[in-house]
Amino acid sequence: MTNAESGMSGSLWLCATVDGTYVELGEMLDLKMKVDGKDIDTSNNGDGGWGSSIAGAKSCELSGGNNLIMADGGYALLKAALFSASMEIYCKILQSGTPTVSPVGWSGLFRVSSNDFQLVNPSSQQKLDFRLKNVGAVSEIT
Repeated sequence: MTNAESGMSGSLWLCATVDGTYVELGEMLDLKMKVDGKDIDTSNNGDGGWGSSIAGAKSCELSGGNNLIMADGGYALLKAALFSASMEIYCKILQSGTPTVSPVGWSGLFRVSSNDFQLVNPSSQQKLDFRLKNVGAVSEIT
């Protein structure tokens, strides 16, 4: 038996301020979170040719897509961040729960790095694909 969670229970919640009210981005089609760590090379002549390194900076990127619903409150926050000077937005990436009821996932400040709008396609609805990159630490919510 597995303890895996259904992919249908994940969600992305957005807020303009860290202590404000988070709003769910509606009609998500896909959401991925990539965490990377950079190594700092510390190789020297004393390591016998094996090389060595220590942990360096970490980064986190969210990429996802949703049906483009212009009246969606989460979309309004994402759009406002995209066109603001800082392009920053607070995010809660949840595996389960909501920001106020049993949340499990991660949170942090992110910067909108790209939005790709599909506005016309005779065989598909309007969609939004986006990328967000962390600005500072991303914390686990348990």
